[in-house]
Amino acid sequence: MARAIRVFRAATDALLVALFAFMVAAVCFGVAGRYLHFKISYSVELATYAQIWMTAIGAGVALRFGALFALDTLSRHLGLAAQRILSVVIAAFSLLLMGVMFHGGVILTESGLRQMSPVLQFKMWWMFLAVPVSALILGIEIVLRVIERWSDPFAGDAEEVA
Repeated sequence: MARAIRVFRAATDALLVALFAFMVAAVCFGVAGRYLHFKISYSVELATYAQIWMTAIGAGVALRFGALFALDTLSRHLGLAAQRILSVVIAAFSLLLMGVMFHGGVILTESGLRQMSPVLQFKMWWMFLAVPVSALILGIEIVLRVIERWSDPFAGDAEEVA
């Protein structure tokens, strides 16, 4: 199981880096096109789509490193058992939200079967697929966060008090 988690995380990291590199290349191509007078409209659209997918995948990576919003006022005053219960409750509500996001993303993706991108004329379903994929990645990271932090559920979440 640990190997599967490492492979999953390595794949999301690699995809994120590849999307970033692709987006940078598309933007650079677009800037060069402005000065060298060649068609750049598709580079802008590709960079936008790469950024959307980066945001979708990057949310799971941010969650993995604890970079998303957290409230710690209550949790630092609880014992270990209460912290574990609170972390499971938070995860359950988060998974419910991811379920709603996934369902809505599937509906959006289905609507994309009938829509075309304005410049490249691609079917938009592959762009809208970022929403359910993001929900799946976030859901997996939510479960892994609870499991990995079971011994101290809110470690590292405390804000610095000066």
